[in-house]
Amino acid sequence: MFEFKKTVLLATGLSLLTSCALLPEDRTRAELLEMPSLSLTLSGDAQAEKIVREWPRAQWWHDFHNAELNRLIEIALEDSPSLHAAAARLTQAEAAADYQAAEMLPSISASIDVHQRRFSATDFYGPNGGKTFTGAYLDPAVFRYHLDLWGKDKAALDAALGKERAQASELAMARLILSTAIARNYIRLCAAEEDIGLAHALSETAEEKAQLAQLRWQNGLTGKDQVYASVQQLEATRQRETGVRSQTQLLRNRLATLVGQGPDWGKTIHTAANEAAGHLPQPEAVSLGLLAHRPDVAAALWRVEAAAQLTQVAKTNFYPDVNLVGFAGLRSLNLKDLFLSHGASVAYGMGPTVTLPIFEGGRLEAELKGQQAAYDSAAESYNDTLLSAVQQVADSLAEWRKTLAHDAAQERALEASEAESALAGNRYRAGLSNRDGPIEAEAALLQQRLTASELRSAHLLAAVGLIEALGGGYENTALPTSNKVDRHD
Repeated sequence: MFEFKKTVLLATGLSLLTSCALLPEDRTRAELLEMPSLSLTLSGDAQAEKIVREWPRAQWWHDFHNAELNRLIEIALEDSPSLHAAAARLTQAEAAADYQAAEMLPSISASIDVHQRRFSATDFYGPNGGKTFTGAYLDPAVFRYHLDLWGKDKAALDAALGKERAQASELAMARLILSTAIARNYIRLCAAEEDIGLAHALSETAEEKAQLAQLRWQNGLTGKDQVYASVQQLEATRQRETGVRSQTQLLRNRLATLVGQGPDWGKTIHTAANEAAGHLPQPEAVSLGLLAHRPDVAAALWRVEAAAQLTQVAKTNFYPDVNLVGFAGLRSLNLKDLFLSHGASVAYGMGPTVTLPIFEGGRLEAELKGQQAAYDSAAESYNDTLLSAVQQVADSLAEWRKTLAHDAAQERALEASEAESALAGNRYRAGLSNRDGPIEAEAALLQQRLTASELRSAHLLAAVGLIEALGGGYENTALPTSNKVDRHD
């Protein structure tokens, strides 16, 4: 045992003396950007921290108080092929991490080798030369343990865990993209279904106006130009109605595909008015801290961490590698003597094996250079993702505020149009005007209602865009810090 310890110490000392001899000098690595300031854009208030903790929540679509929207998204999260594919990629990453964790543990296996072997008569085999033997090696215990002197196995495990967490974040991003796509298309479908009724009513008013123009021309009260103008207006309204009906079918087909169903299934989708405007928080109360909940930003940062760890693995390849190996079993040239030799066939061994990288023809340098470039690429991808995320938040806030202003202005315009339509009806009933007045006022009112429907839809779409920009309730409490990542440069 004393001799064995001396051998281990000698091998370890040799490894330490020869380590790092050929390791190239580090060059400047890419740096991660700090979080850009948005203080002027966000206009935080005293409730910001509460909003950060409570909104958006994981099932943010419930804030729209629409049972059909809830149903569509929940079916999609269960049945979508794209999510199934993303989940399978996550399972692959988890398996890779489990395998790398197992690599850090000792391995014990068994080996059986039964062979027939002839020894050369002209070699140094002595009395066995020129003879043929049927022998066996029976090793019920073969031991191997890699001495992780330089942290190679630990870095490889951390890299695998980083890739696993990046894949989990990408799965969350896929869920967010799918759910927001369903919400957007459902909002558009509800608006289109509402527009069908308004467009049909507009066609009826245009048809009545065309009939009046035809009657007046027949009675010689107006010229034919009024008939032509009214027919053109009628056909334009009919085209609009046809276009809206076609749009609803396209939206149903798209929603069915997003949910993971066929086109016929889309015909069963029910539409109902959304009520999100009164339930979502004002954007002025949203803090930039929610950017930490962006799954794409989290995934990019985890990939930086994994690349940093793989760079560390590439560095350790320049150092000596030490494995502790051993075996215990029975070995005999003659198979019949394997169990009948009264212990003479017993064999065992234990000791370190050291591999020294002396000349690799530039392979190790090329591998390290490639991993360093992969780190730089991952870091710059993170920077790009971060900047895009900040822009999306700023753009979504601007769009939200615009739709709020437009909604308020349209409500006032709609109230004025309703009052004008009522006044025109009263004048006609009192005999103070002809039928054209109420028809034109009704057409103007329908146009205002179509505009209001479009703006309400835009406001809800802006709400979905803001939720998506803020991560949709995604939470990752184990994000690596910049210092942790930079440590492995």
